[in-house]
Amino acid sequence: MKVGVMEGHLSEFDLAEVLQVVGLGRQYTGVEVQREDGRAATIFVKSGVVVSVHAPPNDGKQAFFEMFRENAGRFFVFRTETPASLPEPLGAMHHLLMEAASSAPPPREATRRPSAPVITVNSEAPHKPSALPFEDIEVATNAAIARPAALPRVVEALTLESIVPGAPAGAQNVGVVPELGLKLGSVKPMTRPPSVAPPAKPVHQAAPPKPPAAAATESNTGRIIAISSPKGGCGKTTIALNAAIALARQGHAVTLVDADVNGDVLSAINSRSRAHVGVFDVLLGRADVAQGLLRTVLPHLRILPSVGRQLPSTEALNADLSEPFRKLLRGLASDSIVIVDTPAGMYGVTRHVLEASTHVVAVLQAEVVAHRSFERFREALANIPEAIRPRVLGVVLNMLQMRQGASLSVLQSVCVDLPADWLFETSIPRHNAILEATAQGVPIRNLDENSPPAVAFLFDTLAAEVAQRLRLTSVEARPQQLLL
Repeated sequence: MKVGVMEGHLSEFDLAEVLQVVGLGRQYTGVEVQREDGRAATIFVKSGVVVSVHAPPNDGKQAFFEMFRENAGRFFVFRTETPASLPEPLGAMHHLLMEAASSAPPPREATRRPSAPVITVNSEAPHKPSALPFEDIEVATNAAIARPAALPRVVEALTLESIVPGAPAGAQNVGVVPELGLKLGSVKPMTRPPSVAPPAKPVHQAAPPKPPAAAATESNTGRIIAISSPKGGCGKTTIALNAAIALARQGHAVTLVDADVNGDVLSAINSRSRAHVGVFDVLLGRADVAQGLLRTVLPHLRILPSVGRQLPSTEALNADLSEPFRKLLRGLASDSIVIVDTPAGMYGVTRHVLEASTHVVAVLQAEVVAHRSFERFREALANIPEAIRPRVLGVVLNMLQMRQGASLSVLQSVCVDLPADWLFETSIPRHNAILEATAQGVPIRNLDENSPPAVAFLFDTLAAEVAQRLRLTSVEARPQQLLL
């Protein structure tokens, strides 16, 4: 008996991405591909292992690799009973995907179908992006919903809750969830393959990350996370803003500090005029921090913008602000997790923030030039005295394009080159919804408050990984009654 899990078209979803999602489940699952020329093939997987491939007239690995030569046709994912006896498996899913990505020729271009709404709740409701409003704007919110602090690496069943954190609890693995009209084929999670052993002696590697605490602390205070990258334009502000929102939605108190005067957070959400006092006003003693903090409709999130009405002078930006940053950030971290969006590069203001931070999250754009320059991240960290050097919490691979060979080559390289515990399992794709959110001046989740794009849920999974690595105290989930 086949139980449908999800379906879609290969011109919209890469087969590799579908297999990565399916590979999370322990149950015996089939991925059936119906090509436009009438040929059909089926891949059976279980617990991250490819059990068998049937693609007449071929079977086995060769048939598996041939399935990646085209991106036309439909796919159907189903669960079925595990056979009494299983053949010798073809190999681990991540190894086969890596081999297929490196050996297969570029896929034949397929006609792109019009993009459908990623998640449909009410197709008749007008699309109205909502900004991230501040406390004087009345906007209904449901920010009290808390998600688990950590996601299981392997789930017992392929359920909506296990694939998309933040989706309704209890939704089972069916093709369509009637209560939401949510089609699983529209959900597009992206994770990296399981860790690959790094070289024995990486070149110019910074000091190894400090071991995590033995147990979760009683509170979630004292964490200061710098979001940094040696290259500009890699998406630091997007990561910082949306990860902060995701952590706040999970119930953690978060203060988002903007230390970048060039591409500030408030400009990303089209609220630049709301800032009267900024970080540099506080650092230079021109204002108190309480005057600069902006509250949002999320009860657990507040924002301290980079600048207010007056831009800092060149002399101020070139001054040594390490100690003022340390005092400011430690004060904010006394009652919240602090996330700091830093300027491009690893020196100047970024260096001052890093010296005042307890952790750093690096953003690596999945493009060749960004990858080549990423060695500056390691070198800059190594130059910070060990006593004040922030611990590497993780590296986010951003703007990943699974259909683009150069982008995939970056993914393959970092899986080998980076220390095994640096790369986050969650990667963020280059997605039209992110561009649209930027154009509208809203966070990704607020692009459509009734039906957020599926890519927004990836920031929930990223936030869950951050919470897990920080060993944050779990926030108790509080079920909400429907009727008053």
